[in-house]
Amino acid sequence: MKKSLLLFYQFLKKPLFLKKQRDKKVLVKDFAALFFLSLFFSTLLVAVFYLLLHFNLIKEHEGIDLLKQYGVLGTLAIACLFAPLLEELFFRWHLRDLHGSIYFVFLSMAGLIVSQIDRPLIQFGLVIGALLLAVLVIEFLKKRRKIYAIKLWKKSYPFLFYYTAIVFGLIHLSNYEDLTIADPSFLIYIASQTFGGLSLGYLRIKYGLFYSILFHACFNLVAFSLAIAFG
Repeated sequence: MKKSLLLFYQFLKKPLFLKKQRDKKVLVKDFAALFFLSLFFSTLLVAVFYLLLHFNLIKEHEGIDLLKQYGVLGTLAIACLFAPLLEELFFRWHLRDLHGSIYFVFLSMAGLIVSQIDRPLIQFGLVIGALLLAVLVIEFLKKRRKIYAIKLWKKSYPFLFYYTAIVFGLIHLSNYEDLTIADPSFLIYIASQTFGGLSLGYLRIKYGLFYSILFHACFNLVAFSLAIAFG
């Protein structure tokens, strides 16, 4: 487990496009190490969160009560099936595909801007504009030598990896009522998801999308179970 955490740390220092690994023993060790690390980090965050609340240093924002809206089975389906599948497809699939990454960057940036605008026509225009820009960039790269695209991919990969994790955290602002980046405490609220995005991205790159989906589902299941156990 110690070796798994060390390799993860080294990867975070400089994220690279890794050759996909197929050693199941190493996979199990990496999966378990990252799972317990994520649980530890989330537990630590919860402690810090309630400590800050106790001293009135941050404002509490109510989270969406899925249990009240959908019941146990509905919440399980959302948290452990639909959310992991859809979120991993959108946020992590592109990490092994250059063109997919280009679409992700432009569309996610448009999405972040759109979330701050209330006018549907402007929102639609921004999304279409982002799609067109992505297509233009891809066409530009196709006309250049392949080695150029590979160099660009390698050079921008650390940015892409961390950007994906940050956007993954930011999208979870919608889980809380009236919480925006105008309130600095948003960092506490989304820190667990952002850190989770790093672990999920690493698993996706190193072992494949299936294992990031599985990790996501297992973590949500544990979080859901603890939420029920502790009310």
